[in-house]
Amino acid sequence: MTDRLRRTGLVVLTAVLAALVVPLPSAAAQQSGRLRVDLDQLLPRVVDAAAQAITVTGRITNTGDRNVEQIEARLQRGAVLDTESALRGALNDPQKTDAVNRPQVSSTFQPISDRLDPGESAEFSISVPLGADRGALKLDRPGVYPVALNFNGDPEFGRTERVGALSTLLPVLSVPGGGAVPPPAAPSRLTVLWPLVDDRPRRVQTPLDGTPPVFSDDGLSSSVSGGRLFNLVDAVQRAARSNAAVLRSLCFAVDPDLLESVQVMTTGYRVRTADGRLVDGSGGRAAQLWLDRVKELTRGQCVVALPYADADLAALSRAGATTLQADALDVAALVETALGTKPLAGVVWPETGTLDARTLGDLAKLRRTTVLVDSGKLRDTSGAAPYRLGDNLNAVPHDQLIANSLSPRTTGDDSGVKTSSVQNGLATLVFRAAFQAVPGQVELVAPPRRWNASGAELTVFLQAIESLEAQGYLDTLGLQSLVDGAEQGQAGGVDYSAADTAAELPSSAVAAVAQVDATQRELTSTVLFEDDTQLVQPDALVQPLRAGLIRASSAAWRSTPERAGAATNEVSNQMSALLSQVTVTDPGRPLSLASADSPIPVYITNWLPVKVQARINLGSTPGLKPEQQIVVQIPAKASLPRYLPAEVTRSGRFSVDIWLTTEQGTRLGGTSRVELNSTSYGSITLAVTFLAAGVLVLLVGLRLFRRIRARRTAGTAVTDQL
Repeated sequence: MTDRLRRTGLVVLTAVLAALVVPLPSAAAQQSGRLRVDLDQLLPRVVDAAAQAITVTGRITNTGDRNVEQIEARLQRGAVLDTESALRGALNDPQKTDAVNRPQVSSTFQPISDRLDPGESAEFSISVPLGADRGALKLDRPGVYPVALNFNGDPEFGRTERVGALSTLLPVLSVPGGGAVPPPAAPSRLTVLWPLVDDRPRRVQTPLDGTPPVFSDDGLSSSVSGGRLFNLVDAVQRAARSNAAVLRSLCFAVDPDLLESVQVMTTGYRVRTADGRLVDGSGGRAAQLWLDRVKELTRGQCVVALPYADADLAALSRAGATTLQADALDVAALVETALGTKPLAGVVWPETGTLDARTLGDLAKLRRTTVLVDSGKLRDTSGAAPYRLGDNLNAVPHDQLIANSLSPRTTGDDSGVKTSSVQNGLATLVFRAAFQAVPGQVELVAPPRRWNASGAELTVFLQAIESLEAQGYLDTLGLQSLVDGAEQGQAGGVDYSAADTAAELPSSAVAAVAQVDATQRELTSTVLFEDDTQLVQPDALVQPLRAGLIRASSAAWRSTPERAGAATNEVSNQMSALLSQVTVTDPGRPLSLASADSPIPVYITNWLPVKVQARINLGSTPGLKPEQQIVVQIPAKASLPRYLPAEVTRSGRFSVDIWLTTEQGTRLGGTSRVELNSTSYGSITLAVTFLAAGVLVLLVGLRLFRRIRARRTAGTAVTDQL
């Protein structure tokens, strides 16, 4: 009994010791990010000698399923990030920085809200000194610091835990009481690409009858009236009012399809609702105001034209749709007409900052091209930008570190740690200009293509750039000087990984685009021709369809390829509707053929304002041998009678299917069925009849011959007997 008790005790003791030595989950793993933290303002964005405290304002929202009580917040900072690799680590995994999990310095907690129920929000404001006092951040030397705004609270049925956090980078050029980074003798030269690109193409139809164009939704109206596109323009306008010199640091990257779409909105448009109805769009006035502001801001400034509808150039090249690719790039005149400013010639900014060798080769064949490429993708470089990539092909790199920092981050776990992408972008820019300064280096900043920062954040970003330029850390750079200037270096090529290939539009979607493109090119080359009575160019009919096809190949559909397929089907249906206006007219009654070679009368109608060349096709019908390869030209807005040569090989009643195609087999219109009555004999029937008659005559003659010979034989026998 005693031994049994001892063994039981040992087992319990072992279990207790095992439980004690098993590591407890970290704080980051325990909490679940119950609050969403939205930053409104952080001052200062760049700490200098004049700064005494840092102030953070914003809003928290309870996104969990429990109420949270006694919410309080504090600022935490980690150690200075001295290297680029350390910066990248903080950007890629913000929830793992020491500012979040093992802060070197923390301020005291400040109360924010007594209670937040699920879905409720509350504003917050917290201010912390920067010096060496108790409760301050104690910034002791210049550098880039990871900083976290940490929220603690008591969830219902739980204990106090971190319920939300915001992690960002804080650049410090000087600290209170001394220690500063002086501006370099030759500051970095800066250009920021300012993208004006819609979230996705929205025009789905441009009717040829003059009725208003049709949009898939009215989201563009919301975007230009107070949403994302409005913020991008408004922030620049506000910054330019205080200091017009800020425009010298910007180069507007515009989508020609966006400009064209906004322009047509000003004259009226319709929106397709979820149930398929068409209703009038409401954004005409807002579109005009937005377009006027863009014209004002871009007048005389640097402008880069993106491919029309931000077409996926690599996917088009891979599918062999180089003519469509060339059309997507031939947009300089469109941009100049819309804005009154000529874009930089031959500049291409790829969606992911890189292109494959085949696409680069296709671009070089079209014109002298300068590719704005991700600096991390450019290999084997020597010298300085612009780099020579090959004949007719140069490269200007944009900073990969800054581009990555400006892209919003989503954490891989449920830690609830948000980041401020704009603030991170400023921090990496300061890191390049002040802590990694190379005399006269080029800094081309490429933010996300569809930048979705708030208006306040965009304004702060521009103000910070203006301040850095005023202090001598940055200088403006005219991108045109790099584009038009001679090569200063050499590059061995551009990396294009398997991940880059996988990010393209899928081959199935682009193959469908290429197939419709081939049909469109056939129409303008061998089917549609100008008619002297209408004076309408065939391109005028096909161009809206080609524009729709380029929209179907937009890089905006990379994450939703099924929508690319839907856009392609939309264009295909519109093209079918166009071609259906050229058709064979059913006579509506049976036709009688009086002879074996009587022609079959048909009527061909062309409602298009251009002349059409088509081939008449007759279905296979027993008893009828039509002439093949009958090609006709139908005048514009006219009906043309045509008599089709055919040979009838039997009499009776039968049906014939008649339809039109192009010479390459593309169907035009529908199929018409003609009922025929034949009262004549065909050549085969006559031949058989004549042959039968000949045989009959031959048989009758043979019978007569036999009878006559038999009689003669009988007469000879009688004579012999006598």
